[in-house]
Amino acid sequence: MGERACALESAAYRKLREAFINREEAISKLKQTGKKTVFMLGDDVPEEVILASGMQPVRLTGYYGERPNADKYLEISFGAVWRGLFEALVNGTYDDVMDHLVMSNSSDLILKLYYYLLQLKKIEPQRYIPDIHYIDYSLISRDYRSQRRNIRETEEFISRAEDWSGKKISETALIEAAQLCNEHRQALRSFSALRYGEDCRITGVEAISAIGGSFFLEKKEAAELLNELAAIAASWPKVDAARIYYTGSLQENTELYEKIGAAGGNVISEDKLFGDRYADADVNLSLPITEAVTLRYQFRFPSSERAFVRERAVCIPERLSEVGAQAMIIFMNHNDESYIWDFPKQKEQLDNMKIPVLIVEKQHYPLRNTEELDLKLACFINEVKAVI
Repeated sequence: MGERACALESAAYRKLREAFINREEAISKLKQTGKKTVFMLGDDVPEEVILASGMQPVRLTGYYGERPNADKYLEISFGAVWRGLFEALVNGTYDDVMDHLVMSNSSDLILKLYYYLLQLKKIEPQRYIPDIHYIDYSLISRDYRSQRRNIRETEEFISRAEDWSGKKISETALIEAAQLCNEHRQALRSFSALRYGEDCRITGVEAISAIGGSFFLEKKEAAELLNELAAIAASWPKVDAARIYYTGSLQENTELYEKIGAAGGNVISEDKLFGDRYADADVNLSLPITEAVTLRYQFRFPSSERAFVRERAVCIPERLSEVGAQAMIIFMNHNDESYIWDFPKQKEQLDNMKIPVLIVEKQHYPLRNTEELDLKLACFINEVKAVI
């Protein structure tokens, strides 16, 4: 099940969907506000700092046409998502709208891309690559020493953002930015709550379109649209499909969710940036603000790339239970198999919960052998439906 008439009749949904589908146009509109744009690569870039500096945070997404630069400069260990992100940065797509770039160490491959970009600036100075700041948070360990280290990283980013913007970031400005980001995340959670359990009112395609679209609008507008949409969607028809939890390679468009829907399933939650993990925690405004912003990114739902296996073994089954998932799909692109590392530790608990799991490996973008994939999804979801 993909998009339904009830969603397309909503003006709020159509606006979010338009920003998601035509993100380059949406980014151009953000640029037209006169603010500098700071592109973000990684799950752990504190948008609050960018907003407090008077600049506009922009989520970088991959380029999905021909990728000659990625093919030329990246080794085969980079999967489809990473190749697309690299290509988007260097092929001129965003040259007119990207003022600066911030990267976080959400994955080892982001660190590799950072060094590749630095070298490319040296060997091809005529190619536009913006100033880059790398945020090296300690995301695995959560002890006091790691917290202090991460606060220093945030302070360094604040200093760089001040240099880029030519504006001193006050404590008041950072608090106001954190409040705005909290409002956006709270609106996302209100909307996403309508995806869960037997009373699910939103398809996975509708969810990722609205959530993703909110990334390419100003935060206040995005929050207002999401709250409006949540109020309307509460009365949409229930989604009659097997409830699927998704993990694996990042999905920046709706193609896979559409295929899952066509097979009789519906993605109701995921631990990915374009989905539930983006809004999984707020900034605790009772703490000193720099510390509060930092801890928001350190104490998040653990990812495969930056978490202990034992953490995921607890959190994934708990999350499936919370959202009322009936099955899980792990979908991995070629050379992007980190998501399978922690599964053996989860399996016993999922077996006890009678949660079936489909593992799809070595995929490509654009998708290849789609008939084989469609059949695999259909067989799995039919098996799920037979036992629920």
